[in-house]
Amino acid sequence: MGQFRRLLGYLKPYRKRVALAVFLLLCVTITPIAMPRIVQYTIDVVLPQKQWSALNLVFWMIVGLYALRGIISFALNYLIGWLGQRVVFDLRFQSYRHLNRLSLSYYDTRQTGKIMARLTGDIDTIQYMISGGFVTFLADLFSVVVLLIVLFALQWKLALIAVAVVPLYVINYKLFIRHIRPLSEQLRERWDAMLGTLQEKLAGISVVKAFAREDHETEVLMKTVKDNFELGMLQMKLNRKLGAIAQIIRAVGTGLVLWYGGALILKRELTIGELLAFNGWIASLYDPAVRLVEFNVTLQWANAAIERVFETLDTRPEITDAPDAVPIRQMRGEVEFRNVTFGYDSDHPVLHNINLKVRPGEVIAIVGPSGAGKTTLVNLIARFYDVDQGQILIDGIDLRKVRLESVRRQIGIVSQESLIFSVTLKENIRYGRPEATDREILQAARYADLHDFIMNLPQAYDTKIGEDGVKLSVGQKQRMSIARATLTDPRILILDDATSALDSKTEANVQAALDRLMKGRTCFVIAHRLSTIMNADRIVVMDGGRIVDIGTHEELVARPGVYQNLYNEQYRSAHEQAMEALFA
Repeated sequence: MGQFRRLLGYLKPYRKRVALAVFLLLCVTITPIAMPRIVQYTIDVVLPQKQWSALNLVFWMIVGLYALRGIISFALNYLIGWLGQRVVFDLRFQSYRHLNRLSLSYYDTRQTGKIMARLTGDIDTIQYMISGGFVTFLADLFSVVVLLIVLFALQWKLALIAVAVVPLYVINYKLFIRHIRPLSEQLRERWDAMLGTLQEKLAGISVVKAFAREDHETEVLMKTVKDNFELGMLQMKLNRKLGAIAQIIRAVGTGLVLWYGGALILKRELTIGELLAFNGWIASLYDPAVRLVEFNVTLQWANAAIERVFETLDTRPEITDAPDAVPIRQMRGEVEFRNVTFGYDSDHPVLHNINLKVRPGEVIAIVGPSGAGKTTLVNLIARFYDVDQGQILIDGIDLRKVRLESVRRQIGIVSQESLIFSVTLKENIRYGRPEATDREILQAARYADLHDFIMNLPQAYDTKIGEDGVKLSVGQKQRMSIARATLTDPRILILDDATSALDSKTEANVQAALDRLMKGRTCFVIAHRLSTIMNADRIVVMDGGRIVDIGTHEELVARPGVYQNLYNEQYRSAHEQAMEALFA
């Protein structure tokens, strides 16, 4: 209920609309109460006395009553629908904004599909509960309270018989809900798992097809769907049993009222009209009572969704600005690692005691075998993660004392896998600088050697390129990333193996664009092909999360070590390939 009250807190900004909805709800609740009294008046007065004018009045009273109720119900449903949609809008907006602020470590441990399930399915469940179930709950609650007052005021003995079965409703609910609640939680968890797996497999559909695993993946998904179906059927079975028993309890209560009311009629202590009116009110009492029980079942299903949405909102970002953080307006580009130790799991460090000082405008190449910690090292510069020990300084200031936005706006990253959004080429290029002019966009595209290619497309810069840039080659995606980085004019540039997936001709084009981009900037270049970093000012050699050597290409090749071994292996491999091509 604490989470439910927290959800209702989202209605506070709309207090006036909520107050109007409550008023309309009271009107809708009260109008049906008049109907049994009209029936009583018709049977006990109009018909025995044959009052035709009164009979006509009864007709217009009934028409007017239901017309009024229909108008009020329309206004109420529209208002409640608006409130439900607005709460969902606020929740979805707040959740997405919060997800954007969470640190990368949050995404490292969660599937994208599961995160999307919270933004879509869980919030949709909340919307249904607010717009539909919650309105019905309030209407039924008001109805029960008002009808109990009316029943006890008219016939307290019959009213006591009517409410005597209420404890049976409670017992019935308690017996079933202890089984229904865990089933609801399991269903939500399995739904998330299915969405996570589905998103993962659809994202990697080319791999699935390449290994001819379509049938296998279909079987795996069908097994998950089958398990969800069986759980859903079990939950539905329990819900229907709960409802069926509630109906039986209702029948017992109605039967007792009619039996005792009939006895009172025989004793001439009650008229037929009064009994029929009382029976009408009893029906109006039991119907909402049964729905109140059913709403609790809906609430258990929605409660799992509410908890998961608030769990996301309650997750705090690990990387935040310190209270005394200062902005760096114009970065010089000096970077220093002081005794830096870091691990994604603090018990298992990936980097050990890293010490490195980089001057503004210096080109630093980082090489080493796979798993040496190269990408982790450069990710710390953009403060995607915080160090466990030591310091990283930008222009002499501890990175944790600098405002995140001011740092990241002056860092450009071009990685091996360039993410291109499914919008126009123009929007992709200016993603990091939305205020950029068309002239600046064209200049950045020329800088990346993309302008001529773009101008040959049907809509030129307004061409939409499809999800993840499917209409672009790998080399064109890389140059799009270069154009995007060029437009932001970064002081620090990180190139994470940006040319390793390219063929020789495409690599030459991309490398030429990169060379233009690197001029005058502090650059960190991760490369497996040593031929691309021979002209670096310094080469940092890493192995096992440690810096094992630093020097120029000539210095490192001349002395035994990791770099010399890497160079010899690549040189031998390239030489063997050349010889094979020569004698082929």
